[in-house]
Amino acid sequence: MKVATSLADADISHPTIVSIGNFDGLHLGHQEILKMVLKRSKELGLQSLAMTFSPHPIRVLAPDRPLRLISTLEQKLRLIEKAGIDMVFVAQFDLAFSRLSPEEFIQKYLIQTFKAHSVCVGGNFNFGYRGSGTISTLREFRRYFEIIEVPPVRVRGTLVSSSAIRQLVSDGAVSRACRLLGRWIEVEGRIVAGAGRGRTMRVPTLNLEPENELIPKIGVYVSRISLDGSPFMDAVTNIGVRPTFNESNLTIETFLLNAAPPAAGRARLQLLHRLRDEMKFPSPEALREQIVLDVTRAQRFFRILASPPAGGPPPAKREPRAQPREKPVG
Repeated sequence: MKVATSLADADISHPTIVSIGNFDGLHLGHQEILKMVLKRSKELGLQSLAMTFSPHPIRVLAPDRPLRLISTLEQKLRLIEKAGIDMVFVAQFDLAFSRLSPEEFIQKYLIQTFKAHSVCVGGNFNFGYRGSGTISTLREFRRYFEIIEVPPVRVRGTLVSSSAIRQLVSDGAVSRACRLLGRWIEVEGRIVAGAGRGRTMRVPTLNLEPENELIPKIGVYVSRISLDGSPFMDAVTNIGVRPTFNESNLTIETFLLNAAPPAAGRARLQLLHRLRDEMKFPSPEALREQIVLDVTRAQRFFRILASPPAGGPPPAKREPRAQPREKPVG
């Protein structure tokens, strides 16, 4: 997949099938849009393209508004590539970009740069100055490209959105968040040295310094961890401040269920299911006894996950399949 960050980098000479969005988390709703992009690109033999933004527009337009993103830019690009998209255009979002009118945006990017044959977006798509552009605005340019409106995705009655996922993760409801994402919640970063208490207690852990902004609520979770690109290993993770030892700094500590923790530089940590709140215990031995119980529950979870039917986030309930709403003339 090609990643372009400027108009010169894009260098597009043939028509493309385009989608535009922040794509934070690349949840099931985003995935449906990209599936439509790919479907149309294969039908027409054209290149598929996703346009996204860095930084997130809210960081520029409302910098005081709290926002913790689900994915880092690197994670988002990796997920888009895995979806099968040919090119990603990462637009630098600044005040000058935000002041483009919808019509200027369409002319500069969709028509002149991307040579869009089709534009696939969700029904709530907004763009241009103060978000004044909508699908209706796109339809005013239907002589240049077709517009495909992709219906929303609902999971057990919940509308899939990045904001809904952020709230669920913040509340510790990682299992519900996974259903909206269509995969496990993932945090990645460097493995760093800890205080060494885990080894003293005979429960050695790996300590993760996260690069992600969005971290689940303090508590204990069933997890999986991949070290330096290795296969994922079953684990239990504590996100918290270690109150038993009267500490206050947030740490992410992971105990491997079936192996001793090896030396590693980086890790990808998946949070599958919340076990309990973090608690203050009367002694390290009492904490160790609780960890044994946590491990037993986690092992039971993985046994159930491995049993037929296959585990993992359940499939989403989707609205009717999108159809092209406008077609180019000629």
